[in-house]
Amino acid sequence: QRSRPVLKGESLDTFIEKGIVHPKCREIFRSDLSNPSSQPVSLYKHQSQSIHNLLISKANTIIATGTGSGKSFCFGIPVVSECLKMKKEGIKGVKAVFVYPMNALANSQYEDFSTRLAGTGLKIALYTGDTAYTEEEALKEFESVTGREKPFDSEIISRDMIVEQKPDILMTNYQMLELILTRFEDKDLFPIGQEDVFRFLVLDELHTYSGRRGADVAMLIRRLKWHTKSAGKLKCIGTSATIQSGEGNEPQQIMAEFAEKLFGEKFDKESIIGESY
Repeated sequence: QRSRPVLKGESLDTFIEKGIVHPKCREIFRSDLSNPSSQPVSLYKHQSQSIHNLLISKANTIIATGTGSGKSFCFGIPVVSECLKMKKEGIKGVKAVFVYPMNALANSQYEDFSTRLAGTGLKIALYTGDTAYTEEEALKEFESVTGREKPFDSEIISRDMIVEQKPDILMTNYQMLELILTRFEDKDLFPIGQEDVFRFLVLDELHTYSGRRGADVAMLIRRLKWHTKSAGKLKCIGTSATIQSGEGNEPQQIMAEFAEKLFGEKFDKESIIGESY
């Protein structure tokens, strides 16, 4: 339960009417997943601020809000909207990578996103150590792993198909991302000569990347940017627990500096978005 009322933000319809968000997002990000004609989700202020930041200001962004505050919509709506626009332009390949510190987090968000993206023409894949190699293996295990009889048309479920078809959104963890950039057969996920396709890098639970692990991930991000030639063009997004309030803007400034070191990209303290009560 949320202990304090959080301010409502601009509606999803407002962003759609202004041409900022793709119209299909009205149905994709609906309030009741089991009902295709339900209303779009009602946005909190931190969610609409994130959409504004990523799609209008085009700024690297950190969403620092509490558990259950809908952080996945903060980056999910802008990313899916841009993927739909790129698909319309005929741009193929991996457009966004979501990195999770734990597979359990990735699994639950994957289930939500793959359900929402069913029937949209966009593809999503979860690439962890548990992902089956062949399509045959993946289909055999599918029901026991997901509880569903068959995959949605939005899902790519085997390693073979992930490399061959290249999902629009790739969910993974940093160990797997390391392997993708190391293994010859996986490097093709980001083919040389396809430089302007990869647009978004999301790190969930940003506060877990401190110390030695943080240094490893910072180097990994730099190699990923070098391989995809996306330095300075990539939109970098992090989610984190709520920042403790200190004097003035001090917590935002500290987090902005941390994010700059980790991603190797510019972060303004104004792009650290917290909850508004």
